[in-house]
Amino acid sequence: MAAHDFSLHLPAYDPYGEAVRRRLYIGAVSFGVLLLGGSVALQWWLNLREPYLLYIAPLLLILGLADLWWLLTKRSLAVAEIVGIGVLAAATVVHVALVSLGPQPQGAYPNSGPYWTVVCVCTLAFLALPPRRAATFNLAFVVLAVAVPWVLPGSQVSHFAAGLVRLQLNAVIVVLLIWGLAWFRAQHASQAETQELLRQMAFTDALTRLPNRRAVYPAVDALLSDAARGQSGSLFLVDLDHFKRINDQYGHSVGDEVLVAAGQVLRNCAAEVGANPPTVGRWGGEEFIVVMPGTTPESARVRAEQLLAEFRAWSWPHGLRVTVSIGSSSVRSGEEFSALLARADEAMYAAKSAGRDRAVASGSAALVFPH
Repeated sequence: MAAHDFSLHLPAYDPYGEAVRRRLYIGAVSFGVLLLGGSVALQWWLNLREPYLLYIAPLLLILGLADLWWLLTKRSLAVAEIVGIGVLAAATVVHVALVSLGPQPQGAYPNSGPYWTVVCVCTLAFLALPPRRAATFNLAFVVLAVAVPWVLPGSQVSHFAAGLVRLQLNAVIVVLLIWGLAWFRAQHASQAETQELLRQMAFTDALTRLPNRRAVYPAVDALLSDAARGQSGSLFLVDLDHFKRINDQYGHSVGDEVLVAAGQVLRNCAAEVGANPPTVGRWGGEEFIVVMPGTTPESARVRAEQLLAEFRAWSWPHGLRVTVSIGSSSVRSGEEFSALLARADEAMYAAKSAGRDRAVASGSAALVFPH
């Protein structure tokens, strides 16, 4: 199991998640297909000759079945959303036009179906599209749907003008309410993303994308708590050998590349069986820290040897040969972090003094792990 990865990133706008939206659409499309199928069957059974059910509903039924197949086969959700919104919007405008052209008894309340479909399309747009794009689309769509009955040649709107005004006003009010809720939701999502970005910036080293000192402390506290319960664990301090020479000879940009690569090597540090993954952090400068839960002194020795071998075998930038000195200390029950860290630091300097490119365990300064 690899070490924790605290990579810094800002997620794309996706407030509900693709899996949740896909399930929601599958349910909605399935309901719509059943409703359209029943309406078409009723149209033919009763011979209603209603233009929308006669010409538009069968086409929507076919498109709905195709959309359902698309969603169930886990194809692009973005395509399904955009095509679905466009098709429903166009069908709604056509429905509004057909209702406006059809005769209705004087004083009768107009057919409200198309306008509640307007509300549904606007809701879908707010759900599927980024806020600004959804607002632009819905504004144009609502204006078109409201204007069509009044400007369409041959419209029968004069027979039910008062009822139509009330209906359109109610639909617009509902859309505005949904718009307000969508705006608040977008603001909340934006604030949550900003807070997460700030949190990651506060706990992540900007160069290596590893946890910084502040982020490592909780892992160390957990290690000390485990020791109080009789569980084992170790701490590694890993220092790049002759790093100043790399900076002086090749420049700080190459030095930064080496630091990033060193972080990648340390991420490969394996976890003990049944233990939590190790936490790898940048301790400062060219020095890194590895918190290893569940490691006995002997298994810590094995892990240190593995890290030494991985550093030697790594393909370093500009053909460099980069090695490290590792100091390890196994946690003791009841001790403070400062004592644990001091022992690892002492062991690391013992490795430096012994010739570098090696690891030394605390309490065994004369023991140099072979390489």
